[in-house]
Amino acid sequence: MKVLSAAFNLFIVAWCLGAGDCGAEQGATAAAPQEILLDNGLCALFQPNAHTPTVAVSASIAVPASRESRLTAGIRHLLATMLGCPRQMSDAASEPPTALQIDSAATRDHVELLVQCLPHDFPSVLRLVRQQLFELQLSPDRFEAARRETLTAIQATRRRPVALARSTIVEELYPRQPGSWPVHGSIASMSAITLGQVRRLYQDSFWPNAVVLSVSGDLPATEVTAQVQSCFGDLLPGKMAHIPEQFSPHAALEEPRRLIMHGVDNSVVVVAGRAPTLADPDYPAAAVLSTLLGSGMGSRLFLALRAEQNLAYTIQAALTPSRACSYAYVLVTCSQVDVDAAQAEIWRQLRSIIRDGVSDAELERAKRFVTNRFVLSKQRNPDIAHYLAMFYGTAGAEGLETYQQFPTRVAKVSAEQAQQMCANIFTRPATVIVEGNKQPAAEHSLMN
Repeated sequence: MKVLSAAFNLFIVAWCLGAGDCGAEQGATAAAPQEILLDNGLCALFQPNAHTPTVAVSASIAVPASRESRLTAGIRHLLATMLGCPRQMSDAASEPPTALQIDSAATRDHVELLVQCLPHDFPSVLRLVRQQLFELQLSPDRFEAARRETLTAIQATRRRPVALARSTIVEELYPRQPGSWPVHGSIASMSAITLGQVRRLYQDSFWPNAVVLSVSGDLPATEVTAQVQSCFGDLLPGKMAHIPEQFSPHAALEEPRRLIMHGVDNSVVVVAGRAPTLADPDYPAAAVLSTLLGSGMGSRLFLALRAEQNLAYTIQAALTPSRACSYAYVLVTCSQVDVDAAQAEIWRQLRSIIRDGVSDAELERAKRFVTNRFVLSKQRNPDIAHYLAMFYGTAGAEGLETYQQFPTRVAKVSAEQAQQMCANIFTRPATVIVEGNKQPAAEHSLMN
């Protein structure tokens, strides 16, 4: 399985890498996606794209992390791993798809399967998606292989300071909230999960009325509609009871959470706060603020931490608008001796924005970066299919409207809105520090 990575911070505005001035008009004038709603509740979205001779199909299944428990955390990650490893097409009369690329991943809101192909393979790919979503073979061998792969990923996370800091910060922001645990679970939960539990979650969750299917590529709309109806129209819907997310109170965090990681050179400081979701009208302002803070060499934190004081190796700022645990963060890597100075400078810059606001120049730069990165993401079918499914699956019609109008909404973000968003997000934050220690630990590689 090739696991989706950058895209799966759920539209994190690591949109920070765009350059030039593509203009909001290019992103706003594209043809609107066509919505196809089957009688069984499956929703399909089609975005025509004649600029590339490929097709991308994303299938997003609404199964939130809150459906797990701490003892079964990562069970959806196991299912995603198995989704990304298809068996042979069972229909011997069908020509198997060629030149496939299959990706899969779990987020806190969804499990997603993303398949890329050539246009003539579109019908075969739809059959493959149906097979993986609704006829998945959960054999003991596949289960154990997925568990081994997940344990390897967990161990790798525990050896990387940035990954550890990011997985820890969510639980600091949302203490005791269902779904705040790491998406891939823990070593303890992976050791406890049984194949029977995986099968039960699969049988309870993988129904057509829980799926958003999105297609982007050089295909006629009539063909997409006909093929989707032919492939999925005979499936029966399931009983999908809507269970609202339960949010824990803000934690009273006076001191940073400090971890020591032995055998590594770099240290990490991450400061995060609860943030708007895709359905929130303030989401564009949060995207602009995130970019303004830590995207590119002209960002506020890069200038303060690198250009002026040389306190940090790398700087990140991102926004992860999950329904369950939506948050924004700024993160820097630095040497162990600079940890306290880097943390103090991050806080100085955040308080400066909350107190004094932002300049017109840095606001316009951030808005251009967000818009340019968004326009660039609409050039590739995998990105289009993924984001269509994600926006619609996370926020329904409101999310799709946000996706279609995003450049226009970004252009309207004011300096006052960016300032207020900084206050909203970072007034009650959490801080995690992972201190790198070059010396290997005597017994443990990680300790509090």
